[in-house]
Amino acid sequence: MPAPRTEDALHRFPFPRVPATRPPCAYARFRADEPVVRVAMPSGDTAYFVTRYEDARFVLTDPRFSRAVELAGLKLGDIGIAEHLLLSNLANMDRPEHTRLRRLVSSAFSESHVARLRPEIEKATRTHLDRLARREPPVDLMEELCRHLPAGVLLDYLGIPYTDRDRLLGWTGVLTDLAGHTQEEVDATRDALHAHLKSVIAARRQDPGDDVLTLLSRLCYEERRISEFELEALAMFLLIGGLHTVVYQLGLCVVALLENPDQIRHLLTGPEAGDAALEELLRYTNAVESSLLRTAREDVTVGGCRIPAGSAVLAAIPSANHDERCFPSPDELDLRRRPDPAHLTFGHGMHRCLGAPISRLMLRIVLPALFRRFPTLRLAVPPSALAWKPDRLLTGYDTIPVTWSGTRAP
Repeated sequence: MPAPRTEDALHRFPFPRVPATRPPCAYARFRADEPVVRVAMPSGDTAYFVTRYEDARFVLTDPRFSRAVELAGLKLGDIGIAEHLLLSNLANMDRPEHTRLRRLVSSAFSESHVARLRPEIEKATRTHLDRLARREPPVDLMEELCRHLPAGVLLDYLGIPYTDRDRLLGWTGVLTDLAGHTQEEVDATRDALHAHLKSVIAARRQDPGDDVLTLLSRLCYEERRISEFELEALAMFLLIGGLHTVVYQLGLCVVALLENPDQIRHLLTGPEAGDAALEELLRYTNAVESSLLRTAREDVTVGGCRIPAGSAVLAAIPSANHDERCFPSPDELDLRRRPDPAHLTFGHGMHRCLGAPISRLMLRIVLPALFRRFPTLRLAVPPSALAWKPDRLLTGYDTIPVTWSGTRAP
């Protein structure tokens, strides 16, 4: 078995991406020579970093790897209520608590339920593309499309006023940043978000709608199936977990297609081929740097490496999705590929992403519409000049300058 690395030899996580649409170069070397490595996280803690596909899927599904925050050594009694809510969410639970809560909310995120968003997403897409067509290029596509369109749709689905969008994007941006803010700033942001969500929940009780927060409020105050604490924790989890993920994923997909213009036509074919093309895009581009942290309940051997009980473990999702053992020529974007096995972009097992159907529907509508309307769309700067921030839980571009020479009628 590989010997553990000394503290001085720990790899620093997250790893640099050049370009941001591709996994870090180190991952291929890890998969070949040292599939489980020790990393130092921005918090100062260390973790085992699992880089091969089969090993990563094993970590995501084996019950010996726990998401319970108590096992991670966090003393919840010593922290404020907003931080407690943030830590005690659905993603940080094991069975049976996780099963109970997920079952109660999963119907609101099923493919059949989410499908009713299609007319709203199509309308919002037309509105944003019409506005974009009136602009004089070059423009920042993140600002004009990728950031605001998904945020508006998701906030409406959750039951949060659209006018709150900019504040919420700012707050959740702070809370998903690993190194760019002081602890005091993070604490203040978390408290402000908690207070704001409490006011929105109160408004939904007074004026119910056909939205997720109304559903959660009903489960809490009328049916008594979840506590008020669980209601607030779920609201914070859904907002923070969903708002930036689809924003950055959309931006990464757009840039990947602009870097591989020969692939765009495969996205614009019929629904079945287009769906498969989207899955390849999701395999190729990853907004997440890794899985959420897990704790080994007991000694477990993964990829030939013994992971001691109590150790923190991360599954390297971008590395797993580019594992040459599962995906031939993994660093090539091929929208004719039918990824088999399935990519891990939305996770795997009981903690798989609850909002995956929304992300898929959003991308399936917005991407073809963008490239049909703007067939000459291209980057206004070299890909290496695109601005992005590496020390985030999510990887994405801050700006995407684009230009074009003509549009088609909507």
